[in-house]
Amino acid sequence: MAQSLVYGVDVGTTKIVALAGRVDARRGWAEVLSVGEAPSYGLKRGVVVDRQAAAESIAEALDSCGVRAGQVSVGIAGSHISSFNTEVTLLNRTRDLTVTDRFMRRLDQEARQLELDEDERVLHVVPRGYVLDGSEGVKNPVGLAARKVTMRAHVVSGAVSSIQNLLRAVEDCGVRVSRVVLEPLASAEACLSDSDRESGVALLDIGGGTTDIATFIRGALTHTAVIPIGGESFSSDVAYGLKIPQHKAEEIKLRYGTVLSDTVDSVAPVKLDDRHYNAHFVSQILEYRALELLEYARDSLDRSGTREMLPGGVVLTGGGSLLDGMTDLAEEVLGVRASTAAPRRVRGEVQPVQKPQYATSVGLLYFAAKNDDLRPKSKGAGATSFGSIVEAVKGWFRGR
Repeated sequence: MAQSLVYGVDVGTTKIVALAGRVDARRGWAEVLSVGEAPSYGLKRGVVVDRQAAAESIAEALDSCGVRAGQVSVGIAGSHISSFNTEVTLLNRTRDLTVTDRFMRRLDQEARQLELDEDERVLHVVPRGYVLDGSEGVKNPVGLAARKVTMRAHVVSGAVSSIQNLLRAVEDCGVRVSRVVLEPLASAEACLSDSDRESGVALLDIGGGTTDIATFIRGALTHTAVIPIGGESFSSDVAYGLKIPQHKAEEIKLRYGTVLSDTVDSVAPVKLDDRHYNAHFVSQILEYRALELLEYARDSLDRSGTREMLPGGVVLTGGGSLLDGMTDLAEEVLGVRASTAAPRRVRGEVQPVQKPQYATSVGLLYFAAKNDDLRPKSKGAGATSFGSIVEAVKGWFRGR
């Protein structure tokens, strides 16, 4: 694949990150050409609550990145996202029994025929694998012969109104949204290797407003979830506990924060401006919230039946993963090996993006390049096509 100039926008709860870059998906690297960041206003837990404020924040990040027009890929998350696994079986009635692209589209459409709440729609269907006449383990059945084909898929749905509000806020800035990408999938694209996914691994992307989970087993997406706790929750707890403003709590968290209270002396002070605070008390506040977050993650993995299928362990990314002691606490709560990951295979002069907090935005560049053709000729297990979601959501909204 030739190098493509692509743009990605991570619309987060605490900050907006815009990246411009070139990606060579065949060789597996991204060259980041420019970065733009801005504080995020008008969002709460990944959902737009003030369109004008959100648009102004996005515009500031785009302008800082040097993006004035063009098509951008946008990450989507938020508490309105839900997902589940399903199976769809169809009989192949063609004369020579060859599975065609048209038959694959029928499978996809069948998987979308689900009863959802009024404002919900299926955003995309991610194939996990296929069964052809009882034969398991097929990744891409196109061109193979079979009478009965079963597709096992991971289905993600979301609230039309929430997605529409995000699209409008971005397009208010003079750019066009070409595709939306589920944020944990973008982060996985940046941080996980193919071998990680094959071995069985869960990615926890701890963002500002939410924590996103994506689990891969035998290379296929098996489970996704959104936990309504992120780095902002940690700062809010410190602000409440110490009776200080949010921005000062954030500063204390970043400078002195740890989630391992046993490692902090009970009378050790931390200083901010002209005041001293008890470091052990701060660490206890952070530890309580981290435990809550990780227990949510553990319960989510248990409900999906995947926690015992993760020889690759859990990979933490996102800005919240940088809190001291998070990997140790994750291993204790989740009972599996834990590590922290930043975007891999990044080239260029813009080195700061090789940090966990840029996982989603770098992953969006990879998705933009790999899905440059919005109508792929075939979809194997794990293949994703997100471009059509944008027009579909706009169509749903117009049709109301």
